[in-house]
Formats: sequence, C-alpha cells, structure tokens
Amino acid sequence: MNRIIAVLFCIACTQAVLAQVEKQSDTLIILKSVEIRGTDERLPYQMEVVRQEAIEAEPAKDVGNLLRTVPNVSGIRKGGIGIDPVVRGFKYSQINTQINNGIKIEGGCPNRMDPAVSHIDVDDIKKLEVIKGPFALRYGPVLGSVVNIRTLKPMPNDVFEIHVKGLFGYESNWNGTKQQLSVFGGNKAIFFSLSGNYKKYGNYTAGNDMTVKSAFTRYNWSANLGISPAKGHQIMFSYDDSHGRDVLFPALPMDERKDDTRLMSVDYTIDKISETFRDFSVKLYHSNVNHEMDNKDRPFSDTVVAVSTIQAVTNGYRIETLMNFGEDNIWIGSDYEDIFKDGDRIKTRILEPTMPVTGEKLWNDARINNLGFFMQYDRKFNQLDFVLAARLDFNTGTSGDLLLKREENILYSNTDVESQHANFSLSASGTYHFDEQWSFGLSLGRGVRSPDMVERYIILLPIGYDPYDYLGNPKLDPEANNEVDLMGRFSDVRIGAFDAVVFFSYVQNYILGRYVPPSEVKPQTKGVLGVKQFYNENYVFLTGFEFAYLSPARYKWSLKASLAYTAGVNPNTERLIIEDGQVVDKEEIMGDPIPEIPPLAGTLVFNYKFLSAKLVPEIGLRFVAAQKRVSMAYNESETPGFMTMDIRLKYHFNKYLDVFGGITNLFNTAYYEHLNRRIIGTQQNLYEPGRVFYINLIFKI
Repeated sequence: MNRIIAVLFCIACTQAVLAQVEKQSDTLIILKSVEIRGTDERLPYQMEVVRQEAIEAEPAKDVGNLLRTVPNVSGIRKGGIGIDPVVRGFKYSQINTQINNGIKIEGGCPNRMDPAVSHIDVDDIKKLEVIKGPFALRYGPVLGSVVNIRTLKPMPNDVFEIHVKGLFGYESNWNGTKQQLSVFGGNKAIFFSLSGNYKKYGNYTAGNDMTVKSAFTRYNWSANLGISPAKGHQIMFSYDDSHGRDVLFPALPMDERKDDTRLMSVDYTIDKISETFRDFSVKLYHSNVNHEMDNKDRPFSDTVVAVSTIQAVTNGYRIETLMNFGEDNIWIGSDYEDIFKDGDRIKTRILEPTMPVTGEKLWNDARINNLGFFMQYDRKFNQLDFVLAARLDFNTGTSGDLLLKREENILYSNTDVESQHANFSLSASGTYHFDEQWSFGLSLGRGVRSPDMVERYIILLPIGYDPYDYLGNPKLDPEANNEVDLMGRFSDVRIGAFDAVVFFSYVQNYILGRYVPPSEVKPQTKGVLGVKQFYNENYVFLTGFEFAYLSPARYKWSLKASLAYTAGVNPNTERLIIEDGQVVDKEEIMGDPIPEIPPLAGTLVFNYKFLSAKLVPEIGLRFVAAQKRVSMAYNESETPGFMTMDIRLKYHFNKYLDVFGGITNLFNTAYYEHLNRRIIGTQQNLYEPGRVFYINLIFKI
C-alpha cells in the first residue's frame, strides 16, 4: 500500500508541475456538520446529511462511527471499527444501506463484524444521507430508513485540469494514523480520479484505564473514469479494492483475520432528453467479499482452533427515468439485487488426535434475489410540497440443505428452504408552508422488507445480543412498517431554526428469536443457554421524537442543539426462566420493551468564527440518559447515563492547507453506550475510548 501511495504521489506532483493549473478561489465555506433538513432538494420527509467538510474535521475511522453523530442514530460496537448503525430502533437489514444511489454490499460475517457501511472508506465519502422512515421508496425495499453513502466522483472541467489532495491524521490513545492521497482531473470529455487510503490503529484505553483490544489495519485504492461521448451523456466506470487485516473484535467469538472486498460499477446517464423525458440513468454493479475470521486470540483456542471463510457476492442493477409534465414530476424505474453466500468453518481439535479436523457449513450456497419496480410522483405547489411513492418487490430465497453434522451424526437438518414473497410498499408525504417562518409536514408510509440471509439460513451460531445459538427460518414472512411522522419547523433570520418531529411505527410480522427446546435441536456453542429460532411476532410498536435547533447564519457565533428519543414495545412475548445456566421454564410478559433501543440523547455544539471564518474553535457536549427500559425477555441490562465534552479547532491556513484538531472525551470519562456488546466470555462492558488527541491535515494542490 505504501508503494501505491508513493507512486500516486510522484505521478500527481509531476503532472501538477507540468500542467501548472491555476487554482480556484481560496474562500473557505464553513458548513454545518449535521444538517437537520436536506438542502439539495425540498423534501417533505426528513433527511439528514453529513458532508465532506464535517467528515474531514472528525477523527472518524469508519462510517458507523460517523453515523453516530446524527440525532437518533446510534450504533452497535463490537470492536474498534465495524460499528453497526441503528436508526430509530431499526437495525441490520431493517436499514436499507447503499452506495451511490443503489449499490448494495452483503458482508460476510454472520455476527456482522463487517456490516455494509464498513466496506467503504470514510475518507472517500462526499456525504452521508440518512432518510428516516419508510418513505423514500425509489432506493429499494425500506422498512426503517435509508442510509445512502455518496462517494467522491470526478467531475468534468471546461479545460484540462489536474489536482492532488492528501490527508494525514493522527490519534493518540489509539496510537493510530491514517493517510490518503488522491489525484483527480480531466476535461469535458474524459475525467478521472485515483485514490488510496491506509489506516493502522492500535488498542485504545478507556476512561477507567481498561485496555480494549481494538487494533486493526485497513487499506484500499479506488479508481473512477468518466466519459462524456456527447452533450448530456455520461458514462462512469468505478472500481474499489479494499482490505482489512487483523481486525480485533473483543465482543465477538472471532476476530477478522482478513477481508478482501471488490466493488465494481458502471453508470450511464442522459440529462434533458426532451421536455417530457428529462433524465435517464442505468447502473450495473458487482461486489465480492472474501472474509476470513478465527478464534486464535481467544483463551479457548488452546483446545479448539476455528477458522471460518465466507464468500458473499452481490450483483444488481438500477434503471430510472424522470418525466416532467408541467409542474408534475414522475420517476419510474426498476432495481434488482442478487445475493449469493457460501462459507465453511473448519475446527481443529488439538486434544483429539484421532479426529482432529471437522468442517461445518455456515452458509450452504444460499441465494436471495429481489426484483423491484417503483414510481414516485411529486409536485411543488405554491405552499405545498407533495410526494407520492409506491414500489412492488418480488423476492425469492433458496439454499442448499440446512445441515449440521458431527462425524456421521446429523445434529440438525432442514430441506424445506425455498421461499417467495411479493411485497407492496406505499408512502405519501406533504409539507405545507404557512409562510416564510412556519411549516408543517405529515408523512404516511408502509414499507415492506423480506427476511435476510441470517434470518432465513443461519445454522446454529450465537449471533444475537443474548447468549443463544440462533437458527434460521426459511418460512418467515416479510416485516411491514406502518409509520406516521408529524413534522414542524420554525425559521427566523434573527432567532434561528427549530425542527421537531414525532413518529409512530406499527410493525407487523416483526422478526425476533424464540426458544427451541433441546428435544428438537441442541446448541452447538460452548457457554450458550440454548437455541432460538427466528419467528414472526404479530406486531410491535416504536415511537419517539427528535428536536433540533440551529442559530442564524448571520452571526459569527453558532449554536446547534439536538434531542432524540425512541421507545419500542412488544405487547406480548415470553421470558425464559434460567437456573444454574439452564432453561427450566418460561412465562408470558406483557408490554416488554424491544431489545437494543438506545436511550434519550442530546447534543450541544457552540463555535465562533475568527479571522473571517478562517479560524473556528468549537466546544461540543453530549448528554445520554440512563437506559432503564430494557427487555426482560432478552435479559437486557440497564445502563447508566453519562456526559462527554469535546473541543475542536478548524484552521484554514491557505488554499493549500486545512488543519483540523481537537480532543474528544476531554475529561476522560469512563462510559459505554447502551448498544455496546459485552466482552466475549465475560460480563464486562465494552467501554468507549477515553481522552483522545487528534489532528487531521488536508493538503490540496
């Protein structure tokens, strides 16, 4: 990787000297790190955006870590990176995660040490979009939200230009560094970019002086080539090759030994075909994840060494056209994704020389494909923004036999693995602007998503929050989220902007785990309490609110505040009675909270612009309440509240250099998030990093 970066740097510098490109204006525009409403288009539903300027100023190591800065978005931490986002209590496949408006990646690990967001380098991102609720149906099946990761792409120039950008970042505590070098340029006909990233971090220390095994090495390179064969026509070829090595996950049974991910796509777009047919786009993509993990750093590896290798391949397309009829806009399109997954776990029993090696299937040629058709209509009246969207999905799943054997003994077998679903989703959203200050919005939506690979085809692995082996169920029904959002906004140039939203979700066929007695199937993992199989709960409720304030842009000072809360309820479930590490009975529970819902959280950020906004110091506070609403059915533990303070400094030295630095967790608070998993094999909580000094240097030529 160092050689790649060196070569890129030499090429870039040589070209820069030869071209002697005149640089553009040196004015720096300071943007908000989190925008409460999307500013690219007037949307009647809630979209929150994190932009490149904010990403460069943060010590973020992966996308999941960055998403936790968005109100009502939390994350499940299992190690130093690979944080799995949770949006308004929805998680995993309940969140439609994609790259560049439609590209999908399926991770390899059953325990989601590599969720989809972890396969894109955070320093390659232009902006993150979080669309909450089941309303944005143009981007695939959506139950709880859409997370759209938009990466940096080259743009055409009137005349040939070439530019170089470099990044160097350092973080104490982790003793970690990151580097990036990118070259980009071109003219009207051909434009390109080539970039490389390298990150190497060690273990971090929590505020209580506990050392958390969180070391990792990540590197990638990416290339984009754009061609404009005619006016209004553009073809973009993209390739990303990323790698992870020795990534530690203290809260999981295994660590990631290596991960090799390749992502390829081609986009063809036509702008302004006619007065009626405005735009047309086609996207084809392919992703391939080769994932290897093992337990060699676990205490029990002196008796059994387990090595798992998994391949996850996703292919798909997205086609869309925009038609315009006066004030009416209509999007019509189709999307498709085909996911294939296969993997084995090889166990070497060191103390059993007569039968030292056995193999088990984690996935057995499992495949899920989804063909969707969508339509969106919108119109902007004088005072009303209105959007109506619908989509129809045809989803099928298949796999080899779900079979687990030990020598000649069949421990579990299921040959009924086929499933088919036809899902219809619909949403309607409107915002009425009473005047320049007041607006009110109402969004209604029903979003449906089919069960994922884990829920259908996992074979006896401890993948959940609670200590049970989980078993897939190919006959699950799709989940359906029926949601209503009420939004209000007040904006005044002297006072600032206030945003508030209240939401309520009625989720049908909610997928949870239910205990299976050992007479039907026995657990296969040491230390678990039994087996749970995925099933459909009749319905659950989720409700909550979000509030945000942003001070007027006219002042040199800026104040941002947010407050968010979600609660979930399962009206009728069961709790297992445990005695001496064994399930002995069960009892019915009414009104049990849904597990893994983060507590009330708020932020307060103040900054002041000196030297015409070239120097901006900032103070940030984060408040998190104790979580006492915990699931009895899942033996979830309460977590204490906490408060942290960060200080940051942004300095625009000149048009060639920006400096970002600061201290996170200034008072070295010992704390852990409610969603953090426990360290494997213990009851010890996985603490967040203590005090961290960081600096990011951004060079531009």
